[in-house]
Amino acid sequence: MTHKKIDYFFDITFALLLFSLSISVAIPNIILGIISLLFIFKKRGKLFSNNYINLLILFVTYLFIKALFLNSFINNILIYKHLITILISSILIFHVKNIILVIKGYVYGVFLGVLISFGKIFNFYLEYKYFPFGNTSDVENLTLIHRPYLGFMCFIAIVLISFLIAKLEDKNKKLGYLLLTIIFMVFLFTIVARLSLFLSLIFITIKISHYFKLSKIKLLITLCSLTIIISSIFLFNKNIKNRFHIKDSYTETIKVLKNQEPRFVIWNCSLNQIYDINFNFFTGYSDRSIIEEKLTSCYGETIENISKRDYYLKTRFNTHNQFFDIFLDGGIIGLGLFLLLFLPPLFYFRNNFEAVFIVLGLITFLVLENLFFRQLGAYLFGILIPLFYHIITYSKKNEIR
Repeated sequence: MTHKKIDYFFDITFALLLFSLSISVAIPNIILGIISLLFIFKKRGKLFSNNYINLLILFVTYLFIKALFLNSFINNILIYKHLITILISSILIFHVKNIILVIKGYVYGVFLGVLISFGKIFNFYLEYKYFPFGNTSDVENLTLIHRPYLGFMCFIAIVLISFLIAKLEDKNKKLGYLLLTIIFMVFLFTIVARLSLFLSLIFITIKISHYFKLSKIKLLITLCSLTIIISSIFLFNKNIKNRFHIKDSYTETIKVLKNQEPRFVIWNCSLNQIYDINFNFFTGYSDRSIIEEKLTSCYGETIENISKRDYYLKTRFNTHNQFFDIFLDGGIIGLGLFLLLFLPPLFYFRNNFEAVFIVLGLITFLVLENLFFRQLGAYLFGILIPLFYHIITYSKKNEIR
C-alpha cells in the first residue's frame, strides 16, 4: 500500500473516530486502535516536534512516575488509562493530512447525536407533555451522553462551523452549515446546557458584530437588545429558570442556588483537603483514592439535610474541577505542569479569535468538570487543542473548496 493510500485511510479513520464520539462508548476505542496501527506504516516527520505535545508528555510522565513510585498506579488504572488516551489521540491528530475531513466528521457526528437526542426528547414530551430539563433526574435518559459534555460538543461544533463557513464560497453549503448552527443552538436551549449555551451566545454575538462591522453604537444597541431577549427567555422559560435556580427575588435565588448547586459543597470539601495532614503541597496525595475518601467523608460531616447527604454519599461526587483534582493528585508540581499546557497554544493562537475562544472555553469547562474521569472527556481534551493547531496552519496555506 502506498503512503498516499495510508494517509487517506488514516484521515478517514480519524474522521470516523470523531464522528463516533457522541454516539458510542466502545467504538472510539476500537477506532483508536486501528488508527494506531495505520500510524506505524504512515510516512511522518518528527514525532514530538510540537511544544504542546512535549509539555503534555512531561505532564503525563510526571503523574505516571509518581503513581508507580508510590504503588498507586494499578489502584487508579482507569484515570491513568484516560491519560494514555489523551496522549495517544493528541500525538496522532497532529499527523492528519486532510483536517477538513476530520472537522466534518466531528460536526456530522455531533449532529447525529443531537438528532437522536431530539427524537428521545420528542417522544418524552408526547407521553408526559413537558420538558424535564429544569432538573437532572430524567435528563440522562433523554440525551445520548452526559448533558454538560453533549452541550460542550455542540459549542465546539458551532465554532468549527464558523471556520468552515468563512472559507466556503458555495452559498448553499453556507446556508446548510448555518442551519446546523441554528439546530445546535435550539438543542442547547432545549436541554439547558448552561455553560455551553452561554459560551455559544457570546461567540455568535461577537461573530455577528464582526461580520456586519457594527459601529460602537450599533454594537451597544445589538448587545442591549440581545440582553433583553435572552433575559426574557430566562425569566419566562420554566426549564431555564429551574436550571439556573432563578427565583422571584435575589435573596431567594442565592439561597436556592447554594442549596441545589452541588459545587458549593463539592468545592468547599475539595479545598479543605489542602489542610489535611496527609496532603503534600508539592506532590499531592500518595494515592488518588484518598481524594474520593476525603470528599465522601466531608459530605457526611458537613451536609445537614439527610436526603441530600444520602444523595451525595451515594453519588460520591468527584471534585467537579479538573484543576482541583490535579492539584490534589499531583500537588503544585502537577498543577504547574498542567497549566503550562495552555501557554504554547494561547501564544500560537493569539491572532485567531476562534482558536483562542475555544481554549478559554475549554479552561472554563475544566473549572466545572473533571474531563479526565470520563472517556469522552479524555478524547475531547486530547483532540481539541491539536485540532486548532491544524486549523490555523491550514488557514494560512489553503482554501476550502
